[in-house]
Amino acid sequence: MEILYTRVSYFLIFCCLTFRSYSQLNIHASETENVRRYIALAKSFEDSKADSSAYYYEKARIVALQLKDREGLNNYFLSYIRFLNHKAEFEKALSISLKHVDFGQRADDSGIIMHAYNEVANEDEYLGDFQGSASYYFKALKLAEQQDNNKMQRLIDNNLSSVFISLKDYHSGYTYSEKAFKLAKAARDTTVMGDCLINMGVSQIHQQKYSDALLDFNQAETIGYKVPDMTLVADALSDKGLVYYNLHRLTISEKQYQQQKAIAEKYNLPFEKLYALFQLAVVKKEKGDFKTAENYASHAISLAEKLNTPDELIEMYDTMAVIKSKLGKLTEAMAYKTKFESIADSVMNAQVQTNIEHLAIQYRSAQKDKEIAQQELKIERSASMVQRKNTLIEFILSGLIALMAILILSYTSNRHKQKLSRQELLTLQKQHEVNTLKAKMLAREEERDRIGREMHDDIGSALTTILYQGEELKRNASEANLKLVESITNTATSVMDKMNEIIWSMNRDYDSIEDLIAYTRRHAVEFLQNHNLEYNFEIPATIPARHLSGEQRRNIYLVIKEALHNVVKHACANKVCISFKFNDQLSVSIRDNGKGFVSDTSCRFGNGLKNMQQRMESIGGRFEICNNHGTTIHIECPIRSLESKEAAV
Repeated sequence: MEILYTRVSYFLIFCCLTFRSYSQLNIHASETENVRRYIALAKSFEDSKADSSAYYYEKARIVALQLKDREGLNNYFLSYIRFLNHKAEFEKALSISLKHVDFGQRADDSGIIMHAYNEVANEDEYLGDFQGSASYYFKALKLAEQQDNNKMQRLIDNNLSSVFISLKDYHSGYTYSEKAFKLAKAARDTTVMGDCLINMGVSQIHQQKYSDALLDFNQAETIGYKVPDMTLVADALSDKGLVYYNLHRLTISEKQYQQQKAIAEKYNLPFEKLYALFQLAVVKKEKGDFKTAENYASHAISLAEKLNTPDELIEMYDTMAVIKSKLGKLTEAMAYKTKFESIADSVMNAQVQTNIEHLAIQYRSAQKDKEIAQQELKIERSASMVQRKNTLIEFILSGLIALMAILILSYTSNRHKQKLSRQELLTLQKQHEVNTLKAKMLAREEERDRIGREMHDDIGSALTTILYQGEELKRNASEANLKLVESITNTATSVMDKMNEIIWSMNRDYDSIEDLIAYTRRHAVEFLQNHNLEYNFEIPATIPARHLSGEQRRNIYLVIKEALHNVVKHACANKVCISFKFNDQLSVSIRDNGKGFVSDTSCRFGNGLKNMQQRMESIGGRFEICNNHGTTIHIECPIRSLESKEAAV
């Protein structure tokens, strides 16, 4: 009896401890979820209420630290740094990035350290510390190579290319962008391919390899139209215009900038429009059409002042001053020259001023020597007086000549620096445009999710209500109204099914082959069972982690659905086999053991065959149908890895 009592006691204690541990685990999981919730709230306020966004990011950091939630803290760093970059608070973003490095080192997590190094390098590049930026990019690249992280390797290689271009090491800039391009091409990452081609072309321009640069920019333009990425298209057109300008082919150069301007206006790209307007003004000035140049420059300056881009305004004011002078509007020319001088490089002016003051001191010293010499000549009243005067005059003239020479050299050097830094500024601005585009793409994805949720919550609720009311009406309807009520409920059911398909295709959480197969299998099984057909699914044991867009998933699913409907309606079959295969493409085959089809397929399928073929062609795929002891429909669609999806976002 005592043994039994002891065992029961132990059992009760074990149950209590287990329940306590389970409760603590649930509490911890709930608190960890708070970290993700705070980050989600912070992201939702980024565009509307920046202060609220910063508040929730800080809440997420505090809770993650209290829970020692490594994943939550890492997500905080990544999201908050992106938020600061969007606000152009690069100094603060650099400070947070260095803390991210420290966090990764204390956690001894090489993956976190790699991303943190890349963030520090980005901030250094934004702030103009190109040496520091290159140092951190190399650290991140080393870790990426050790982890065989192809995505990070191509991203960092292309970033290094931008840094070397800024450092005027154009050979290294081309080498790294070419390396990144090859990695991106192997991964079918067209977004990074386009960025690499721009950097490759810019490097070629500085090495005066204009033909090679044009090939790179043409290829980047093609990719931009294909993706589509109209910022990339506009950048490629701008750079092509610069190539033709350097070759003094001004008519072709003007055409490229006109195309860039049209793209910028159509797709609301203000910075691209700014560059196009200003370059058109420069081309027109070079061609001697100063009136048109004045018009373009005026629009460019107005836009630059609105966008608050002082670096671009420096050159625009200077150019407008020249144009106004050529038109004889000297008062206006002087006004623009004054604007140019007010925002010109203060360091450069200080250096010139220092040189002038130094020469002035030399001059005053020479004057003093002259006075002493004259006094000595008066005292001595010797025959050497004339010779000494001549010597003194020659010395003064030499000082003045030296002064003029130094001033001319300083001015020439400053102009050369301005010309070289213009390309550097354009490159940095293009990188900023890419980051802005990525943020917009992410916002569009979030908007797509929001529309899907609202369709599910609002329209789905309404359709469900219609179905319940229809069922109620069917029980009380007369025979005359019964068919009408059944038609209403059937229509509501059909609309709900189609709405669920649309919501599924819009949800980016299901953008993988595995989700497509699961969704297709569930609906196909239900359909085939309802029509008493035997079925078999041939699915490989391992499904690759590949990405499919919402449009691809929807079209593939609708083609399979249409094919199964044709089997039921026309094939006279009793068995269907659906097979999935993967390589560089997703291949799906739907085979039945029915009567096959005759050459005049239109009598069997109507417009269905044409619709299926058009759906596959719209997503870059292929559609085939053939007789083989029944009918076999074969479709193929190109696929890419999930990491390519992340890079595109």
